[in-house]
Amino acid sequence: MSEINNDIVLEIKDVYKSFDHLDVLQGISLNVNRGEVVAVIGPSGGGKSTLLRCATTLERVDSGRIMIGGDVLCEDKDGRAVYCDKKREKEIRSKFGLVFQNFNLFPHFSVRRNITEALIHVHNKSRAEAETICLELLDKMDLREKADSYPCNLSGGQQQRVSIARALATNPEIIFFDEPTSALDPELTKGVLTVIKELALEKMTMVIVTHEMSFARDVADRIVFMDGGVIVEEGPAYDLITNPKQERTKAFLAGY
Repeated sequence: MSEINNDIVLEIKDVYKSFDHLDVLQGISLNVNRGEVVAVIGPSGGGKSTLLRCATTLERVDSGRIMIGGDVLCEDKDGRAVYCDKKREKEIRSKFGLVFQNFNLFPHFSVRRNITEALIHVHNKSRAEAETICLELLDKMDLREKADSYPCNLSGGQQQRVSIARALATNPEIIFFDEPTSALDPELTKGVLTVIKELALEKMTMVIVTHEMSFARDVADRIVFMDGGVIVEEGPAYDLITNPKQERTKAFLAGY
């Protein structure tokens, strides 16, 4: 087992994933350091969302190594990914938050319950402590007055901000965002991006799959461009957007 660097929150090493003989990830390696914001860009079908799903245990990789918050989720042994036991995997899942493209709030729960449910029943917080965390986060999202509303009574932007509050509630070491604004119109997108920018200023470690190029340029520390299941190019955000080196990256960015 390789030595663990405490500054690395996420380590993905030589990861492969296929679906029905279609190679979706082909030897992906990526490290994310504590306090770093990494944006992942690229065309549809390039493997971006699959990479996030593998990092967050929603999919199992075929081979390779994944480490989150100093704990090894899976290790490569003889060309096959071997996962840790279920107890350790549950502990690892508590180290990250995940914000989905389509909010994934429980429709029959109020905003308050959407945020407090996991805190109470998974993370063993008292109801009073969960309530305090919930209201503090709703203040941060400018949504305190919506605590007892249901998702159907919220705009898409408000629902996504509740999703972000839910992801933050467990005090994760890293948050993954999968196209957090793709289901929103431009006006609602602005509010969600503002929240993510504020988290970046607070040095929250984040991996963001996004199609918002100007946002990626201005907020991310580093941008990773994926296509065909591989990382084609990566580098400092502003440099990659304004002066890409690879022809495939140039062609992709020319469309924006």
